[in-house]
Amino acid sequence: MATRNQFTSGFSWTTITVVLQILIQLAYTGILARMVEESSFALMGIVLSIMGFAEIFSQVGVGPALVQRKEVHQQHINGAFYTAVILGAGFSLAFVATAPLFAKIWEQPLLEPIIQVVCTSFLISALAVVPRSLMVREMKFKTMFIASMISIIGGNLVVGLLLAYMGWNVWAYVWALFAQNALMTIALWYFHPIKITLNWEFRYTRELIRYGAGSTLFNALNYIATKVDVLMVPYFAKQVPDVFKDEQLRRSAMYERSNFVMSLPITIMGKLSDSILFSGMSRLQEENAKLRKTILIATNLVSIIIIPATVFISFYAKEIILLWLGDKYADAIPILQILFAAVIFRSLSKLGDSLLRAKDAVYKGSSYKAINVIIMAIGIYIAFPYGMNFVALSVVTTTFIHYLMNMHMCTLLIGVKWNELLLALLPGIKLSGIIAFLCFLLTQIFAWLGAGPFISLITGVLFIGTFTVAYLFNNPKEMGHSEINPLQYLPQKLRSNKWVKQMIDRMS
Repeated sequence: MATRNQFTSGFSWTTITVVLQILIQLAYTGILARMVEESSFALMGIVLSIMGFAEIFSQVGVGPALVQRKEVHQQHINGAFYTAVILGAGFSLAFVATAPLFAKIWEQPLLEPIIQVVCTSFLISALAVVPRSLMVREMKFKTMFIASMISIIGGNLVVGLLLAYMGWNVWAYVWALFAQNALMTIALWYFHPIKITLNWEFRYTRELIRYGAGSTLFNALNYIATKVDVLMVPYFAKQVPDVFKDEQLRRSAMYERSNFVMSLPITIMGKLSDSILFSGMSRLQEENAKLRKTILIATNLVSIIIIPATVFISFYAKEIILLWLGDKYADAIPILQILFAAVIFRSLSKLGDSLLRAKDAVYKGSSYKAINVIIMAIGIYIAFPYGMNFVALSVVTTTFIHYLMNMHMCTLLIGVKWNELLLALLPGIKLSGIIAFLCFLLTQIFAWLGAGPFISLITGVLFIGTFTVAYLFNNPKEMGHSEINPLQYLPQKLRSNKWVKQMIDRMS
């Protein structure tokens, strides 16, 4: 059974890993945006969406199945490895052969060679499925942090920026991705070598595939819902007259970059839920009372962090885009302001996803995911003729509907009540209301003073950050009632800190 220390340590290391990955990725793409053409991001958005979707199927969920199982034997390890490698190789070859078709669909000839290089990730990632999954199962997140840093620094900052500097344009992005995947696989095997034998009994593999197939369907539908807009926007863009195609591709790039920023906090939640919550909940899968408490604590923590952060970024979208990507991406500002509202609901939905997977309810959850994909596609189709802002608005609306469906499943599975979920969200909603008022005042003042984006953003971060810390320090009860307040679940080492101890004492 997962202990509180394991959860806390796992949360800490995974958070550090993902936050550093995102900071490095932001720096990398910010520099890259000034060295490559805007269309490079639109092209890579298409490629990565296709590859990411196919990769879900390329391993039939044997990785999550290893994490979810109560007992894992050598035959399960053998079956997971051989299944993943065979399918990974097959998918790589299939995409090498079908790359011309994708280039024809989007009418972008450059997609063909790009896909033929990027599709090698199927085989490379397949080789790492077993060590990665067993590290998650054993909650060895510190080691995963080291492996992640090696891959992202070596792939992006070394290979990617060097090639971009040499004028490789979109190919700098492509080979950086290849290097990152290869380095990650090598590092995982180095830090967590796994014994693989030649004895392969398929009946053990069948046990993994039974769960894995449902997990694959669940993840695939979830992935489609998060990427359907990135794929549909450039697809519709190719249908306009030739004279407007370059402009539509540029607008697609604006949307893709806004979607990328929006995906960053969701990536954090996805990593935390896929590793810590999923692993921990799998160990508690038959203890509904503990699962209810876990969901409420996690909802409360997400509300305190994500909702206020979303409000802040919505107010400072202009400064963020101009400093990160430059003036030529100014059209992405209103898209980001609208789209970022979806972060709240997608992040909260990740909690429900972890529960559904841990409780082996992936087949039931898949029906809700399918409905979400259909609604999302219809909304984008209707909104596209009216512009990117309306596409973003349709995505936000659909994401909210999906959150309601997701939480409905949770109420059925573990008996958590809607009023309990609302109470868990209230601390974040209240704090975000205060921050929204302060952000409005600050942005108006700096606009009146004519301050540049750097001064405005830095001042906003420092002021809002200081205010938030001071407000919660003096009002710890505003972080939620005692049963779900995150202060109650800090490790003993942090609880003994004099400042934290004062906050805990103030709650009693």
